[in-house]
Amino acid sequence: MKSIYSAYVEDAQDLAPFYSGSPRSLLSSVPAVGPLYPGLAESLTVYQGALGGSARAPVGDVSVIVTGQQPALFTGPLYTIYKAATAIRLAARLSKASGTPCVPVFWLASDDHDFEEARTAYALTKQHAPMAFTYSPERDVTSRAMYRVPVESSLHAMVDALAEAVPGSEFKDDVRAFLHSSLDEATSFSDWTARLLARLFRDTPLLFFTTELPVMRAASVDILAREIAEPLWSSTRVNESGARLQSLGYETQLAKGATDCGFFLDIEGKRCKVVYEQRDFVVPATGWRYTADELQHMLVAEPERFSPNAALRTVVQQRLFPAVAYVGGPGEVAYWGQFKALFDDLQMRMPVVYPRAQGRITTAKLNKLLHRCGVQVDELLAPIEQIEERALRNAAAGPGMDALANCRREIERCLAELERKLSDAKAPSLGVRERVITELDKAQRALERSDATRVETVKQNVARICNTFAPGRKPQERVYTVFSYLFEHGWGLVPRLTEAIDIESFATSEIEL
Repeated sequence: MKSIYSAYVEDAQDLAPFYSGSPRSLLSSVPAVGPLYPGLAESLTVYQGALGGSARAPVGDVSVIVTGQQPALFTGPLYTIYKAATAIRLAARLSKASGTPCVPVFWLASDDHDFEEARTAYALTKQHAPMAFTYSPERDVTSRAMYRVPVESSLHAMVDALAEAVPGSEFKDDVRAFLHSSLDEATSFSDWTARLLARLFRDTPLLFFTTELPVMRAASVDILAREIAEPLWSSTRVNESGARLQSLGYETQLAKGATDCGFFLDIEGKRCKVVYEQRDFVVPATGWRYTADELQHMLVAEPERFSPNAALRTVVQQRLFPAVAYVGGPGEVAYWGQFKALFDDLQMRMPVVYPRAQGRITTAKLNKLLHRCGVQVDELLAPIEQIEERALRNAAAGPGMDALANCRREIERCLAELERKLSDAKAPSLGVRERVITELDKAQRALERSDATRVETVKQNVARICNTFAPGRKPQERVYTVFSYLFEHGWGLVPRLTEAIDIESFATSEIEL
């Protein structure tokens, strides 16, 4: 099936009904402006101060670029940094072009409860290998929103282990000190993530928002009230859009269960799924049942117990911010295509979905090593055995390999001629050509591996470039935390990354450090 992301960045016309505009249309238009949700500006300003920042939320009509991510250990993979950097650059671009203030906002999904995904971070070590760091709280945090996940003393030991594992420099002590001090100040796992991101982007206009703020619950009430009054409204609309996309040949991202509601309910500190069955709202984890009237009363009295799912979060986000664009990764770009019907039903303007920049950190030394191995970065997602074969062939290049190649071409020409004559004579070939080619392949492999020292060097070089650029056969940006590089390059690294990314081509930017 077709990729929604690939088609979207190419402005495929059959996707137009599912989005509010193309990325390139955003760059050529004057962004719409509007007010922030009542009380949001004050709440944002107070929150920036709590994170140690000095930025203030704008007053009056503005346009907004929103991006976001759930909390993660050491801020998670690099793509989180590229998301924020894209929002900053895009807001600056639109502000300059239109003369209208455009503010970048990072939405920290602190009510997300997928701690299993968030608890592990990967770093690229001094030995050029990936190393996993996993946070395992002593307290049971199953199904708890990440603003309820505690930060425990074991994280201090993890900070020190990370600092010793990765390359360092004169910046090492300062970065380590901030990790420890911010950990001491943090009130939860999500709060620590917010503090780290705020420090990384301290000298930028990026504002941070977290979903446990009361203003978010207030803005959610009428949207969740509709979901209760019209059970399964949002899931039905999301699935209908998914079916339409599939009928056009696209592979969709979301498929909601037939009884899944668009919100979660806090039950004794746990974020619990809600389904609609037999005219009641049921919490499968507890077996508790509620009527629509009971939930409506609870929503008014205790809005903090409700949180929207990924689909309804997008419309709550728009209720809070007059967003002209949401910056998302490939998966988000795809699933936002199933949400336009929600915005239409609520008579809200859907923001343009803007693909985040993609980045790849490298060095001059690593680029030379890639050239020596004779491979391109995009080829590193293949099985490592194939990469080693190519690198060995490249390393063995010389008179011996040239002679073998010349002989092989002549032998294959003769074999082709022999097969033609046998065919004309209606005589069986008896697999001569296949047997000879097999022996030639063996001779080539033997020549490539004739120098044991060279073979070992090639394998080490291949392992290094694969671990650096494609750990676990995944792009670097989807695996390594920015702290893999921060101890060596200091806080100035993030401004360098922000400046180096290309926010318009949607191709991967190479960032040489």
